Amino acid sequence: MDQNVLALAGAAGTTIVTLMVTDAWEQARRGVVSLWQRFRPQEAEEIDGLLSRSREALLTGGEQADIESEWQLRLGALLAQRQEATAALSSLLSELNSDRNGQVISGTMHLEAHVGGQGQVYQSARDQTVNHYR
Repeated sequence: MDQNVLALAGAAGTTIVTLMVTDAWEQARRGVVSLWQRFRPQEAEEIDGLLSRSREALLTGGEQADIESEWQLRLGALLAQRQEATAALSSLLSELNSDRNGQVISGTMHLEAHVGGQGQVYQSARDQTVNHYR
């Protein structure tokens, strides 16, 4: 498989998994399912279920790198079988990487916290507001 196609599948898999824990999740899910409906319609429903299970695994502490690898492989297989899906995936990736404010989403993230006693942790991948009223 062409290196550019592999890179596209890798970037798309990473982006989709990264978006699984954001407000953009539904948009990403719809885009991936739509891609399968267009190029492998017989598998679209299964892909929708797999996306939901991947998201649930990620939200319950699943290893992000493993989930990313799984989706990179799935997307790579789709592109290997249906080369015409490359343009559609590239377009979806561009759409997913830009939010409504024109900000670009890129890279991966790993948040980890360890707290003892009565400590508090606030973690956020983007905006966060914490109000304490006493």
